[in-house]
Amino acid sequence: MKAVANSIPRRGERTGSWLRVAGAGATQVRVVHAIMLREIKTRFGRQRMGYLWAVLEPTAFVAIFALMFAYGNQTAPSGMPVVPFLITGFAPFLLFRSTMTQTMGAIETNRILLTFPQITPTDLVLARALLEMATLTAVFFLLLAVAHMLGFGVRIENPLEMLFALGCLAMTGLGLGAFFAALTPFVRSMPQIVAMVAGRPLFFLSGLFFTAEMLPRAFREVLLLNPLLHMIEWLRSAFFVEFQSQHASVEFALGAALAICCLGLLTLRGLRKRILAAV
Repeated sequence: MKAVANSIPRRGERTGSWLRVAGAGATQVRVVHAIMLREIKTRFGRQRMGYLWAVLEPTAFVAIFALMFAYGNQTAPSGMPVVPFLITGFAPFLLFRSTMTQTMGAIETNRILLTFPQITPTDLVLARALLEMATLTAVFFLLLAVAHMLGFGVRIENPLEMLFALGCLAMTGLGLGAFFAALTPFVRSMPQIVAMVAGRPLFFLSGLFFTAEMLPRAFREVLLLNPLLHMIEWLRSAFFVEFQSQHASVEFALGAALAICCLGLLTLRGLRKRILAAV
C-alpha cells in the first residue's frame, strides 16, 4: 500500500506536469504561427497571382460546367440551382485536394527549417494545412457570396452541418497529406504517384458534378466506397433544402476523416527521426 501511495503524483507534481504540457503546446502554437506567416510571405507575398489563382481555379471549373449544363439543356438534380450545385462540389473538393497536395510537399520545401530544434516535421505539415484550409474555405464562401449577388439563389439550409462536412474534407486532406509527406523523403516520386493515382481519378469519382442517385446501382455501390462522395453528398444535403441524399452516411464520412487524419499524423510522428535523418 505504501508503494502504491508513493507512486501517485502529488497535487503539486500534477500541476507542474500540466504546466509543462501547456507550455509545450503554447510553444508549438507560436512555431506553427511563425511558419504560417513565412508561408504567406513566400507563397503569396512574392507572387500576387497565388491568391488570385485560388479564386480563379474553382471559378473556372464552375463556369465551364455551368456552360455545359446550359448547352445540354440540363438542370441540376432535385431542382437544385445549377451554379450553387457546382460550387458545393468543386470548391469543397479543391479544399481537400489543395490541403493534401500542399501538405504533402511541406517537408521537402522547408528542409532548412528542420535544422532548428524547435521545429518538427509535424509543425511544417500543420502550418501548410491550416493556411490552405483557411484560404480555400474563404474562397468557398466568397464564391457563394458572388453567386448570391448575381441572383443564383444561394440559401444555406443547415450552416453548422455544412461546416462539419467541410471540416471532414479538410481533415481527410490533412491526413493524406501528412501520410504522403512522411513518405516523400524516402520515395522522391511520391508527388507524381499521388497525382496519377489520387488526383485526377478522385476529381471524376467524388460527386462534383453529379449525385449518387444519378448513377447505376452497381456503379454507385462501388463509388460509395469513396468517403469523399459521402462528404460532398452530406454537404449538399446540409446546404440545399431541395436535396436530401439517400446514400450519404454521416457516420462513414466522420469515421473515415478521423481515421485518415490520425493515420497520417501518427505516421508522421512515428517516422520523425528517420525523416530528420533523411532530410
